[in-house]
Amino acid sequence: MNGIKYIREKSNLSQNALAERMGVKRQTVTLWEKGIRKPAQKHLQQLSAFYGIENEWFGELSEEKAALLKEKWMYRHFDGDKEYYTFIPEVDGWNEISVRCGELKTMLDDRYAETLKKKKEFIKRVEQYLKYEAKSKDPAYLCDKIMTAERGIRDIDLFLSLMGLVQKVGEEGTYLKVPFRYEIKAALYAVMMASGKCSIDEIKKEHESDFAGEGCRIDEAYLEELVTIMGRHWSSERDGWIQSHMAMKRQI
Repeated sequence: MNGIKYIREKSNLSQNALAERMGVKRQTVTLWEKGIRKPAQKHLQQLSAFYGIENEWFGELSEEKAALLKEKWMYRHFDGDKEYYTFIPEVDGWNEISVRCGELKTMLDDRYAETLKKKKEFIKRVEQYLKYEAKSKDPAYLCDKIMTAERGIRDIDLFLSLMGLVQKVGEEGTYLKVPFRYEIKAALYAVMMASGKCSIDEIKKEHESDFAGEGCRIDEAYLEELVTIMGRHWSSERDGWIQSHMAMKRQI
């Protein structure tokens, strides 16, 4: 068993990603993994420093050595929002995940299945969000139904488009994507709080990781300022206008 290939696959990195970290071409990593070419000493040192494991594990491994490697613990790390694993204990300030090297694929498969389930549930929520319960086939109701769907689609599409733009601004994009996501979350939380849907304590309890730890997280002072600004749109005068508008619609 080739140690470089096995460890790379377990670390959740592509050949391109590893090659970039080593300062070599992807084809070079392919040659290493096929055993056609051995890494130079400097590359072995780079692999050792990155993965946190001795040079001896990056050659061809006997069954005995492979069994020992599978029992070693790997830890989760992040590069932007890209998740990868090494043998270095977690020091990034994120919630720690550790798993034995040989069990990593099973763990990731389980997480992937759970993610797909959440994705399906999300799609159902989107469908409900776009759904409009029209009580009549009157053109006025149909126009409202169309407008509701179009606004919902536009909102979601705008978010996805903006996230795509962040990925295309060069090398810095990887690092911008995470803080950008927290900016979006802060705005959404502010709307929820300003409209009276929930309190800051409820949001922090439900989304604790958005406020805890070091690095880019939601700034509570900034969030409170947003709530103050948005709260002006939920005044009694506005509520009265909405009720009046709805009453007019019911009369059509």
